[in-house]
Amino acid sequence: MENLIEYLDESLIPLEEKVKEYLHIERDIRLLEVELLSLQSIKPDFNPEQHGLEHSTDKDQQGSTLNDKEQKMVELLDKYRQLQQEVIAILPEKNKFVELNLGYGPSLVGYFTIDPETHIALEEPVLRVVH
Repeated sequence: MENLIEYLDESLIPLEEKVKEYLHIERDIRLLEVELLSLQSIKPDFNPEQHGLEHSTDKDQQGSTLNDKEQKMVELLDKYRQLQQEVIAILPEKNKFVELNLGYGPSLVGYFTIDPETHIALEEPVLRVVH
């Protein structure tokens, strides 16, 4: 890059904000995945006949929590896809990185339909964020 502070351009602020929101949702999805896996692994072989009523109530609450978290995951994934499309729409070019300021120096964001190293078309286009 010829101008080392080009990534501080104020016209990139809407893109920066969208990418930050995208990364935040991505982090939330990863955390929720861990929670879901943890809830699914809690005594999957639980037999209510071997335990008191108190334990079966706990299991019902765990099942309810699991369903709530699964619903939250669906919502997060929908939001994630929506933000991905919004970021792609704001990017000035395909198959090229744009430098942004995500709060800790220059970061790169790009939407690629061709692999930048091999120059072969990708089966599925990819949004890449390097920060």
